[in-house]
Amino acid sequence: MTTTQQAQSTLLAAAEIKGTTVQNLQNEDIGDVDELLIRHQDGVVRLAVLSVGGFLGLGSTRVAVPWTAFDIATLRDGTIRMTLDATREQLEKAPRTEGKNYQRLYTGEVVEPIFDYWEIEYVD
Repeated sequence: MTTTQQAQSTLLAAAEIKGTTVQNLQNEDIGDVDELLIRHQDGVVRLAVLSVGGFLGLGSTRVAVPWTAFDIATLRDGTIRMTLDATREQLEKAPRTEGKNYQRLYTGEVVEPIFDYWEIEYVD
């Protein structure tokens, strides 16, 4: 008997990620991916901006989370599942991202504390 394994793609389209609901380890919905921030020098996704709290985008806040903090899986039906080891309280206290002025997040003195908050090693 032969077993066939289906190959899983190792690439994700940004359009597949944007809008994805993020869950914590307790399977609670804790936010939605609003933006992906990519370092233009090398094409590496550095941060995901999550919209947390509020209702239908109203009253929500936006927080930046290092990309490597997420566990990402493609389910059998092709949907993306993103998990973050975070409580709602951690998200409420996380560094905020205001507006769409993202270029300021690429400076080391601004982005490094975000990595520190999420206990992710910062490498420039």
